[in-house]
Amino acid sequence: MKKAVAACAVAIALLAVLPLAAAGRPAPTPLARDALPAGFAVGSGAPVLALQVEIADGEVVASSPAGEGPGNLRATRSGDAAETMLTVSSDLPVAVKFDLYISTDGERFTYTSTCGLTPGVSSFEMWKQPVVAFALGNPRVVPSGRVSCD
Repeated sequence: MKKAVAACAVAIALLAVLPLAAAGRPAPTPLARDALPAGFAVGSGAPVLALQVEIADGEVVASSPAGEGPGNLRATRSGDAAETMLTVSSDLPVAVKFDLYISTDGERFTYTSTCGLTPGVSSFEMWKQPVVAFALGNPRVVPSGRVSCD
């Protein structure tokens, strides 16, 4: 019985510490549109926001906004006035992770977490707010078994 009580006390103490650790992280600092990193595709995601990514020897060797082209790393916006969804897909033969910034006014962008992409599988990112613009960039190859959301 004493061991069970001690285990419960440890579990409760850990649960009390977890919110403090999360609260200790600073909130992402918004960036002005002109302060976004170079090489990011910026737009509404409708009809599509795309990067052209070049892979050699299992690494990203070049990446640039696809402009009018289809690109091989694409993001498409959907949703309504209350909620926004971004579907991200890739034609790349490797798993990739990328950076994503969102903006509710088209001028100030905040970094947001994303899920990596496994070849042939789309990622769905969602926000319970209207997002009017996205900045997509910094693609990098990740091990297929280590595709995480952060």
